[in-house]
Amino acid sequence: MMPTVDDDGVPDSCLSLEIRADWGHFKKYGRTATKQTFDIIPRTTVAGLLAAIVGAPRDSYYETFAEGQSAVAITSLNDLRSINIPTTGVGTDPDAAASQRAGSRRSRSIMYQDTTQHRQIHNYEVLVDPAYRIDVAVEDEAFYTELREHLEAGTSTYPPSMGLSEYLAAVEYLGEHQVERLPDATAVDSIVPIPLAETIPQPEVAYRIERSPAVMEQHGGGRRTTRLDDLVYTPHEGEAVQFAADDIHAASVGDATVVFR
Repeated sequence: MMPTVDDDGVPDSCLSLEIRADWGHFKKYGRTATKQTFDIIPRTTVAGLLAAIVGAPRDSYYETFAEGQSAVAITSLNDLRSINIPTTGVGTDPDAAASQRAGSRRSRSIMYQDTTQHRQIHNYEVLVDPAYRIDVAVEDEAFYTELREHLEAGTSTYPPSMGLSEYLAAVEYLGEHQVERLPDATAVDSIVPIPLAETIPQPEVAYRIERSPAVMEQHGGGRRTTRLDDLVYTPHEGEAVQFAADDIHAASVGDATVVFR
């Protein structure tokens, strides 16, 4: 049965999966020197990861995950922790010193940049043992069917990763679930797209907030973000977000209480 997404953004059914990796990095926009990462995998990255499993061509899946045609709930499964990893990069300045290796009649002359100087150290903020539960529904029947078949078979067209291609991710399929609305729920396991002012303080529970990209569209030869979400979440495993917001629609998916967006 194909899912349908109602006017509140809540589907009637969804696919559930867990993704885990040793490391993860979801680069924050607007940063230059230090490569900072989002704590929570962005919704746009989830769309790209699922498109990689299906094997959808680049720029072909933005409409599939458009607002009103898709619903995604994201729950962090481990404590959120990051470290800084320094990396050394070689400059790409075309005016930097270079040496030339002479060629012969059978080979070309090659210019080599002098790499003994002009090296730069960049710090990458990297998530340690990131793990997320993803509950996803899309109204694109072909995409949904192929995604479900890949998840059931444990296969993927392209290797899924946690942001960077070298941070390969393991995917565990949790099954297809019916979604039950919980109109009286005030606490959820997943991240919640609300302002911090609409949360309810809890003893010894810390809230974090971040703004991350949620929806993209094709633009020219590339893509652009059309919606950003303000998210509230807890940094520790097993802690729920409590809120007092009338326009947030919690739902039960299996043994989890989540908010779709």
